[in-house]
Amino acid sequence: MKPTLGAALVMVSLVLAGTSPAAAPTATVAPTAAVAPTAAVAPTAPAPGPTALSAPAPAPPPPDARYLPSGTPTPVPGVRRGDKVCATTPTVLTEQTAKPYLWGQQLLNLEETWRAAGTKGKGVRIAVIDTGVNPHPLLRGRLYAGGDFVATGDGTQDCDAHGTAVAGIAAAAPDPVTGFSGVAPEADVIAVRQTSESYSDPAGGTGTAGNIASLARAVRRAADLGADVINISEVACAPADAVGAAALRAAIRHAVRHGAVVVAAAGNTSTTCRTGPNPGIVPFPAWFDDDVLAVASIGPGGGASSFTVPGPWLDVAAPGEGVASLGVTGAVTEKLHGLEQVSAIDGTSFAAPAVSGLAALIHARYPNLTPGQIIDRITATASQHSAGRSDTLGYGTINPLEALTRQPAVLAPPRSDPAGAADGRLLLAPSPHPPPAGPAAVWGGVLALLACLTAGTIGAARVRTPGNRSR
Repeated sequence: MKPTLGAALVMVSLVLAGTSPAAAPTATVAPTAAVAPTAAVAPTAPAPGPTALSAPAPAPPPPDARYLPSGTPTPVPGVRRGDKVCATTPTVLTEQTAKPYLWGQQLLNLEETWRAAGTKGKGVRIAVIDTGVNPHPLLRGRLYAGGDFVATGDGTQDCDAHGTAVAGIAAAAPDPVTGFSGVAPEADVIAVRQTSESYSDPAGGTGTAGNIASLARAVRRAADLGADVINISEVACAPADAVGAAALRAAIRHAVRHGAVVVAAAGNTSTTCRTGPNPGIVPFPAWFDDDVLAVASIGPGGGASSFTVPGPWLDVAAPGEGVASLGVTGAVTEKLHGLEQVSAIDGTSFAAPAVSGLAALIHARYPNLTPGQIIDRITATASQHSAGRSDTLGYGTINPLEALTRQPAVLAPPRSDPAGAADGRLLLAPSPHPPPAGPAAVWGGVLALLACLTAGTIGAARVRTPGNRSR
């Protein structure tokens, strides 16, 4: 039985909220708008486009429950870095100025999807493990404090603006001014602060707060709080045997076994998350392919974003360039006031929460599906190019309308080869249960603009088979 929200969690009732971009530590974990730490998790700034890696990626080891960490936040000093000030909302969008930044939600056809599916995610819990989530009018009544692994807060303090933006894309209510909305606008948000460029490493290191080990504890925390979906817009590119890797692997498997769909950003290219030769370096947590739904970014033209870190672990893509979301101090914005500069809301960090929102909608409509079956619905209904799966887009751009309405309820995983994909349809598995009633849907030609990608792959592509997915 899930813990009662409000008993295990403290409900946030404040009006204003904000967004914070996560940092990109080397041994810390930071967000991917992205998160690109080596041992720490922080966001990674978009960099040049993908090229093939010279060495194949190693296969991840099986989960070992002996490494499962505690999920209890330990009070830490939370030393603010003297050279950093908390982010603010740099610009406020209006009805007119917002239009160019709403292309992503128009592409995802949210209004028709909600009508056809008969749900907006009410009652589903999305844990946002990030830089914290500030209270915001468009999250009012649905934001819960999940804990703080950075300082002595409760998870609802966001000094970086990244986490608030991520939460907005997943679950913000429709904004009457701009028309902006999250994908699952009635879902609950559990805020867990796990990284921040504004704070020093609580353990006394030279980096910023957040690393692979603390990410593992945050995942355990989110699972134990009853999260149905866990969004990790962070990436740590590090050696396969990095400190904390075994704990993160065990924590993610624990979350999946407790019914959570784990969605992670693919990562943005950086000095540590490279697309050139980078032998032995893997992206955490996207590398844990059998338990994680890894998300790439696309831009307004429908093509793969040049900053996405490619790899055989990629599953699907979603809008992640030039989008809008919640401002850290209120309103809706198209900019993030980072700790060093103001930047566009670009990155795989912002593609991942769109997929988390879709996972929440599917959970609301098909509450008996396992995490693996929810992931299969998302990948099997993605707009797969006739050339098959790629290491830059995975199985293609998500198609919420199809993912929520295609029957039967249990879909077979998509095929990795072009067979059966040229006409845009994929083979479906017979349903063991009568499917819920619901209208059929046609995706239309919106995603036909996706062109065959010319980017290379990371080593030898590891094809996922149905047996690879933890169910």
